[in-house]
Amino acid sequence: MTTARALGGERCWRLFGLRLFGSKTCAAIGLASILGSSACSSDEKKQETPVDPNASPFPDGNTGEIFNPDETGSGGAEQFCAGQEAGTELAPSIIELLVDTSLSMDETAPGSRRSKWLETRQAMLGAIDVMPGTAAIGVVFYPDVEVGAMPCFDSQADVAIQSLGGTSSTQRSQISDAFGKESPRGSTPTHDAYKYALTQVAAATQPGQRYLVLITDGTPTYALGCKGSGNQQDPADPTPLIPEAASALGRGIKTFVVGSPGSESARKSLSQMAEAGGTSKPGCSHNGPNYCHFDMTQQPDFGAALRDALASISGLALSCAYDVPPPPSGSALDPSKVNVLFTPEGGEREVLLRGADGSCSEGWQYSPNGKQIVLCGDTCDRVRSSSGDVTLQFGCATQVIGPR
Repeated sequence: MTTARALGGERCWRLFGLRLFGSKTCAAIGLASILGSSACSSDEKKQETPVDPNASPFPDGNTGEIFNPDETGSGGAEQFCAGQEAGTELAPSIIELLVDTSLSMDETAPGSRRSKWLETRQAMLGAIDVMPGTAAIGVVFYPDVEVGAMPCFDSQADVAIQSLGGTSSTQRSQISDAFGKESPRGSTPTHDAYKYALTQVAAATQPGQRYLVLITDGTPTYALGCKGSGNQQDPADPTPLIPEAASALGRGIKTFVVGSPGSESARKSLSQMAEAGGTSKPGCSHNGPNYCHFDMTQQPDFGAALRDALASISGLALSCAYDVPPPPSGSALDPSKVNVLFTPEGGEREVLLRGADGSCSEGWQYSPNGKQIVLCGDTCDRVRSSSGDVTLQFGCATQVIGPR
C-alpha cells in the first residue's frame, strides 16, 4: 500500500517507482485504497482539496514511520506513513565473454554442416541480442595469434566492456562486427587469456555483479606464461585454472564454463573450475555424466545445446539483484523497514524474509553498499523460474528468517 502527501497546485510526483504519465499524472496511494478515492492532478487543475495534515489514513492508528524525523527535519504528520510499495528493476550485470577461437574451432560441429566456430558465433550473437541494455558486455577472443607465435596470446580486448544500450547502439554493433571478423587460428593458452579477461572485469567501472563466461573446446596447450609446446598432443596441466577461478570468486567475479565438443579430456577440470568459480549446477559431479559446467561434448546438436546453455547463463547472471529506489530529496531511508514482496504468476503475494548475513540460500540480503536487494541462492532460483513480480515495501519492520 502506498501513501503520499497531497501538495496543492503540484503534479503528482514520482516516489519509489511511481511513474509520471505526460502532463496528467495519478499516483495510486494508500489513502485511496482505504477511502476509495485517488490523488491526481494535472496542469489544467488549479484547485486542490485541502488535506488535514493531522489526520491519519490508517483506521487502526498504526502509521509506522518510514523516515527518521531527525534526518528529514520533520516529524509527526509530515512523515510518509508505512507501507509504501514500489516496483523495482533488475540491477545491471557485467559479463566478460572469453571465447576460444583456436584452430580446432574450425572443425565441424556435431549436428551441423558448419564449424564449431560458426555455430558458436550464431548462438552468442543471438544470446546478446535479447540481453537488456543495462547489461555491460565485453568480448575477448583467444589466442588471436597464429600457431607458434610468441607471445601465445595477444592480450587485447576485442570489445571493451560497456553497457549494451538499445538495439542499434554502438556497443551492440561493435560486438557484432568483432564476431563477424573473427576466425579460428592459433593454439589454446587458456590460463593467460583467463587472467587477462579477469583484469578487464575487475577494472570495469559499471555497477553490478561481475561474471566471466569461458567457452573452450579443449585442454590448454600452453601453461601460464606461454609455457609449453602449444601442440594438442602435448597439452598443459589445466588444474591451475581451478584455484584461479576460486580466487576470482573471492574478489566478486563468478565464472561460468562451457566445454564445447573437443573438450572431452578436460571435462573433469572444467567441472572443477565451474565449481570453484561459484556456478556449479545442482547435483553435479566432476565424474559425470552431470558435470558442474555446461558440457557440450555429449550433445548431438552443438548449436542448439549451446543456445540453451547461453540462455541459462543469461538468466543466472541477470536476474538476482534489484536496485533499491532512492527516497525523495532530503529524506533518509530506514533499511530496517524494508520488505521484499514476491507475486508468482497466478499465485498469491508472499513476503520474502531477510536472510542471515554471510552465505545464504533462502531469503535476501543487502548488497555491500546497501543500494541493492540480492536474492539468496534457492530463493533466486525460485523467483527466476517464475514469471512473477518483485516489489519492495517501505515503512514496515523488516521480516527476517528466525533461528532454526
